[in-house]
Amino acid sequence: MATTYLVVEVISADIPSSSNTSQTNYSVELHFNSQSKSTTIKENVAVWNERFSFDMRQREDPSGNLILEAAVYCFDQMSNSKSLLGKVLLPEKYFHRHSANVDPMQYTLDNTEGVNAKVLLKLFLTDAVDRILLETEDRHTHQTEGNGLNGIYNYLFQTNYGYGKDQHDDPVVLETAGFDLMEINPNFEPGRLFERMQLLFVRVIKARKLPDMDANGSLDPYVEVKFGAYNRGVTRCFKRNKNPEWNETFAFSFQHDKIPSPTVDIVVNDKDLVRDDFVGKLHLDLKNIPKRSLDDVPLEPTWYPLLDQDGTKLAQASLLLAIWIGSQADEAYRHVGLSGYIPKVYENPNLWCLRVTVVEVQGVTVGDDEQEDMAGCNTGTDTGVFCRARLGKQVQRTRALGKPFFEDDLELHVIVANPGKDEVVIGQQTVPLSSIVKGGDEHDHFDVMPSKWFDLKNPDKPQFDSSVDDGNDNSSRMRICLKNMLDGRYRIVHDSKGYMDDTRPADRKLWRPPVGRVHLGILRATGLPLRMGKSTVNPYCVAKYGDKWVRTRTILDGPEHVFNEQHTWSVYDIATVLTAGVFDHFPHTRKAHREIGKVQIHLSCLETDRVYAHSYPLIILNRRGFKKAGELQIAVKLSSESFISLLGMYARSTLPKMHYEHPLTVMEEDKFRSEVAEVMALRFSRVEPPLRSEIVAYMCNATGGTSCWTLWNYRFRPRKPPFFDHKVSCLGSVHPDEIDEEFDSVESSCSIDLVRMRYDRLRSVAGRVQTVVGDVATQGERIQSLLCWRDPRATAIFQFIIVMVSIVVYFVPKKVLVGIAGFYIMRHPRFRKKNNTPSIVENFFRRLPDKQGTLI
Repeated sequence: MATTYLVVEVISADIPSSSNTSQTNYSVELHFNSQSKSTTIKENVAVWNERFSFDMRQREDPSGNLILEAAVYCFDQMSNSKSLLGKVLLPEKYFHRHSANVDPMQYTLDNTEGVNAKVLLKLFLTDAVDRILLETEDRHTHQTEGNGLNGIYNYLFQTNYGYGKDQHDDPVVLETAGFDLMEINPNFEPGRLFERMQLLFVRVIKARKLPDMDANGSLDPYVEVKFGAYNRGVTRCFKRNKNPEWNETFAFSFQHDKIPSPTVDIVVNDKDLVRDDFVGKLHLDLKNIPKRSLDDVPLEPTWYPLLDQDGTKLAQASLLLAIWIGSQADEAYRHVGLSGYIPKVYENPNLWCLRVTVVEVQGVTVGDDEQEDMAGCNTGTDTGVFCRARLGKQVQRTRALGKPFFEDDLELHVIVANPGKDEVVIGQQTVPLSSIVKGGDEHDHFDVMPSKWFDLKNPDKPQFDSSVDDGNDNSSRMRICLKNMLDGRYRIVHDSKGYMDDTRPADRKLWRPPVGRVHLGILRATGLPLRMGKSTVNPYCVAKYGDKWVRTRTILDGPEHVFNEQHTWSVYDIATVLTAGVFDHFPHTRKAHREIGKVQIHLSCLETDRVYAHSYPLIILNRRGFKKAGELQIAVKLSSESFISLLGMYARSTLPKMHYEHPLTVMEEDKFRSEVAEVMALRFSRVEPPLRSEIVAYMCNATGGTSCWTLWNYRFRPRKPPFFDHKVSCLGSVHPDEIDEEFDSVESSCSIDLVRMRYDRLRSVAGRVQTVVGDVATQGERIQSLLCWRDPRATAIFQFIIVMVSIVVYFVPKKVLVGIAGFYIMRHPRFRKKNNTPSIVENFFRRLPDKQGTLI
């Protein structure tokens, strides 16, 4: 049979609470086809989220039927014994064929002596090959690496004859098989892109006249709120206070058909070193809790008398709290949770470009003989002069010269986040950014900017290495001539090519009005993997686009990862990408937050005023291959404020004009991309709660991207006889190590470090070749998207132009068309295009969507 393994996922068990206040431990044992496996023992909570696999190749039952037995046990720590709470028998009809189409099901336990207990399981069948490929246990990896080829062969092809024995292996972590985009049908709120969440709000305000619990006549109180097996909230603890005030609010989500518990338990405890003491409790029936709408006034808190273990009222102790049922639109929802886990909006810093030109340095003596240097001989010294510029962690330097005059006007480009607050250090002279001229107007040209002279000082403690070489500055006055300007006409991007989320320049005076708005509804995350310790993840979502980043609330130890949040951005260019990522938060540790996956949506592929609600697979690519790490359910809508402006955008250039008039080199763009990511990480780390640097690097994709490569154009046919031309072989620009590599033997005689460096260089060249091939394929994909209506607006414009051209060609004689074309080609230079901005046809073609967003 094709499917030979049964996968059982033990999620949780719903066990009614008893009057016994001692700690209770739970475990589940599974028996199937003479195989037995057991979950870990959990204290006071019946939640496991563990997966197991069973072999189905040999059927031990003479009838040929296979039955899964799941038994729930309760462990008593005092007597070190276990008791059966109940079990359930599941035949083959409950086994599903595919994991992607299976939802967890609750099964009632038998033989529970009248106790209505249930267990939540997920059952499905999988192939043996899929089990080998999807198994991610580290012990198999270590065995494979230690045994060489024999270990690999045994791991892939060995036959398991001992599966009938008890095996207490770690749960097998499997990947879901569905990698396709699935459409969902959520029940949105009117005019919103999120579902209505039914929330139970519990606001714990204060307590009064609590009894003495410690020997010193006081207590350390805190409140614990429980709503089912998963929902639990704990307030902070006060030291030696009988009348504490907490003012903390908790919210627990639930559905009408899936109520976690019919009652809400509120317990007041006394913090102790060994074991916390019980002070008092409350039991509130869910059906008696009032429901509040947005039009209602806030509910007033009520004093509730505390009860002891037997349900008798305490003498004077009482608890002031407010409890109601509402939604995420409630005013109290923004105050729920800790400050580090609430939603947050981060303003994207506006990045300017600082351009500096070092013209000349005066008053510096180079070499030992000044007269020889003035005469231009300079034969007895190797001393040169160079200048270094620093802004924060960004450092650039000029080339070293034998004379203090820089003839070729080296331009230094440095990124700045806030003009006027930081400082740029040039040589030994500090220039405040507030004194540098801002150039944001289209008529401002850096070449005609006047240069300024600055005195070079020699402080006792210089801020960096000396700006000038070892010269005698006592004989003359040192000064430097600079041209600098803060240029706001560039768009300094932090994304890789093809994934930009904004194309506006830094100067706000050059911004055009928005053409629309994009609405993002982050619904929920499903199927997220467990951690290495088999514990549940604490996910949160980060989305970035345009001028702001947003972070959803963090869900701590919850069975369902539901966000239901909506965010809106202004759209200035639809040739941009909206990015949303899911991350795992590690509370109370300094461990880096782990990325789970991200989704990128190209706005040019969206129709206006249409809601796209889909479940996007989160795919992770690593050295062992690719796997699915869950799904993110989101809804996106692109609305147009002016349809005429939206169509006119196709005729404009994607980037500001300065990128075409004075383009940046590929190396500068790659360097800026990593530096911008560092600046943004530093800015977001100052906000509370901070956005960690690894999150910014993953969202910006700063650790890896694409690069451009230009090809040389040779003559089609040479005019001279063939000969050894060093220009064709590029011997004048080749690195000496590349020539040495050509003469190396087949079995290399070089050191390991040198061979590793050459291998990395080969990978870099291969990556450039792959990028060029990808660029060629991108042009074909844009043509294909134009024909298949991928961007309906662009295709409609193209068809309209084709129809108009056909009408003109049909009615206008050919001689007239040829004459008009000739006059257009031979037009006067005054009527020709004087700048390097792309044409309307080129802008239109660049805005067509491609398939770069579908690549991993």
